[in-house]
Amino acid sequence: MFNLKRSSVISFIFAIIFMAIFLTVKLFVLTGYTSSCDMTRWTEFLCFIFFIPLFGTMIKDYLTKNKESVKLNYYARNLNETLISQTHNPLFYEGDVTEGAKLLTKEVVNSLNIDRCSIWLYNEDKTSIICEQLYLKEEGIWVQDIEIFEKDYKEYFDAIRINPIIIADDVLTHPATACFTETYSIPLGVKSMLDVPIIYKGEVIGVICNESLTPKVWHKVEVNFAEMLSSLYSFAYSVWENKLTENKFSDFELFVDETALVTKADKNGKITYANQKFLDICGWSLDEVIGQDHNVVNSNVHPKKFWTNMYRTTVKQRKIWHEIVTNKTKNGDLYYVDTYVKAEFDQETDELIGFVSIRQDVSELFKTLNEVSEKNTYLEHAAKILRHDMHSGINTYIPRGISSLERRLKPDDVERLKLEAPLKMLKEGLKHTQKVYKGVYEFTNLVKKDSVMTKEPLKIKKILENYLKSTAYSSQVAIDMLPVLEVNESLFCTAIDNLIRNGLRYNDSEHKLVAIFMEDETHIAIQDNGRGMTQDDFNKLSQPYTRRKNQKESGTGLGLNICLAILKEHGFKISCEKNEVGTKLLIAIK
Repeated sequence: MFNLKRSSVISFIFAIIFMAIFLTVKLFVLTGYTSSCDMTRWTEFLCFIFFIPLFGTMIKDYLTKNKESVKLNYYARNLNETLISQTHNPLFYEGDVTEGAKLLTKEVVNSLNIDRCSIWLYNEDKTSIICEQLYLKEEGIWVQDIEIFEKDYKEYFDAIRINPIIIADDVLTHPATACFTETYSIPLGVKSMLDVPIIYKGEVIGVICNESLTPKVWHKVEVNFAEMLSSLYSFAYSVWENKLTENKFSDFELFVDETALVTKADKNGKITYANQKFLDICGWSLDEVIGQDHNVVNSNVHPKKFWTNMYRTTVKQRKIWHEIVTNKTKNGDLYYVDTYVKAEFDQETDELIGFVSIRQDVSELFKTLNEVSEKNTYLEHAAKILRHDMHSGINTYIPRGISSLERRLKPDDVERLKLEAPLKMLKEGLKHTQKVYKGVYEFTNLVKKDSVMTKEPLKIKKILENYLKSTAYSSQVAIDMLPVLEVNESLFCTAIDNLIRNGLRYNDSEHKLVAIFMEDETHIAIQDNGRGMTQDDFNKLSQPYTRRKNQKESGTGLGLNICLAILKEHGFKISCEKNEVGTKLLIAIK
């Protein structure tokens, strides 16, 4: 009923009743159903008298409503003009969300005649919202980086998930905003609040919050206005994110261009772009390579099918081709590049338009590998000498010589010439040398390609005691109960012996001792009472040919490195702890 007030509706009903009575009486008189008299005339008069103020009330309410409507239309038109002006704001198209947000919040405050407007974005896991910009009208300033947590205002966070638009004419009683009463609304004097979502890629990423310090009933046009500005901010946010992605991609392209050899070619393989790093390596100038195909660096080392495979992979299968390629410089020298090639296709026609090649110069690596290969050849030759040629002397000739000497010497001669001790030393020395030779034999055997270290289950305590029995320092080593492990006896004992000798050598104690025991179920401990060594010291001294500065003891700096290599070959790891007295080495056996 023209969307009138309740008073107008009541007036309209009574006006209809009085008018109906008036017309009825008038009709009865005119049709002769009743005669005109004082009663009929008074009835008509009174109905007319009552009808006039009632009709006047309706007219007044209608005019008031119409005036409000005109005012609202004018207000809506102003808001629309603000929206239009904001859509032409270059800050949004440039993706400057910081300055754009400042301008937007200020415009909202002025347009809606409110006191505060702020933009809030979710954190990464959506457990809080962080204020990007808050404009305070009275102070004329912006505030940032306020954070509100879900754990403190759960009702509000639940509301913006279920129904992101919150129209709170009274923040103290609205279910979504009542939780702010004690900590936010009353202290700041906020009376009314209108929150609209910021939606990006179909998800709510934050809210625009409009606040009034005086009671306010939010009109539909104001809600629509806030939603439109929210969409505008979402657009600016998308532009900002796209620019960020573009900048990151540009940075990545620059990074690749600075660190790799890059060329681009058309669909016929003619070079259209070559970066400086490519030109520096190949020796050609840019003018010399543009328009040429990659034959300018082709070494002719690779067969035709090598390049056929590249074309099939990149064009037919549309995959990235990856190989080590041997190229040739302008002066004819070979160089090696780890190469990736990708074909490019037109997005609309899907036709081949060219190729992109990214390479890493691995020439130095190849030279190093060749040098290592040559040294490995020498090492294998040396290993053969150790394994075969020295075998005869240590395990055949010397044992036979000692045995022959003992047969020729009579007991009286041994006693008279006092040869018993020298013979014992010879035999013990030979036995120790044979143990060392066996260890060297096993170790150099690993030089061979695809070799596998032989291992068997052994009682560790027993093999260590047997190994140390012939040494001069066996009495300084205490071995507790140790488990049965699958090891190579010679190599394992050699490695542990090296650790024992280090514990005794770098030791200033009057009584030098080394203890070997189980630290726990997974670690064998080797504890000495020497100078002590930290894990950092251990890591440095584990490098080949590395010794302590101003070290007084002699040595090559290789023993610890070889020891670690042997234990690693067994699958064991070793760590170091510096104790109050000495060092504890822990060998992880599981």
